Amino acid sequence: MNRIEELQAKVEAYPDDPFWPHVLGVQLMGVGRWAEAETAFQEALRRNPRHHPTYYQLGLLYEATGRENDAITAFREGARIAADVRDLALLKDFRAKLRIYLGLDE
Repeated sequence: MNRIEELQAKVEAYPDDPFWPHVLGVQLMGVGRWAEAETAFQEALRRNPRHHPTYYQLGLLYEATGRENDAITAFREGARIAADVRDLALLKDFRAKLRIYLGLDE
């Protein structure tokens, strides 16, 4: 069983946990399986709409696939949630991405 198959099994074994589809999405992105990665990230957000690390990865995916408006939307939503939960490290990363796209510090 390869790493992606192992993660798919974890996604199924823990149906309420957003962590496993998030990690699966990162692995799929790493091998250029963009559509499958997006599906995994969407599943993570279905399980927990406030899982802000997933918004960052989803923004990176959209960025890599030329979907700038979707990337901005993902980075904005992630920044909003990161600010709410006081995740200052990831908030800094979200803001850096938004500055690149918008010239703003959101």
